[in-house]
Amino acid sequence: MYQIILTQKEFIKNPNTKTTYIFKDEFTETISEEQHRNITSADTLRFFKRLGGTESKVYGYTCKGYQVTQLTSTNPDRSKKIVRKFKFIYNN
Repeated sequence: MYQIILTQKEFIKNPNTKTTYIFKDEFTETISEEQHRNITSADTLRFFKRLGGTESKVYGYTCKGYQVTQLTSTNPDRSKKIVRKFKFIYNN
């Protein structure tokens, strides 16, 4: 059995520059394997890309195998960015 801890950080656009963001908020929660699969599925990411946002995945080796460990989402007008990091913990 695996436990997946999601840490979500929210950033807002720095009004003084074009490419930097300012940290706004952070929260952590435990999610299920099904929730992780729904968040990181290719269909979900394609849907948000069609709306005009950007989505990027980072893969890494975890105790569950080669999984998505980070997901970065930016809204269509580039004013807000959300970084989701997934930590996999194996429970006996």
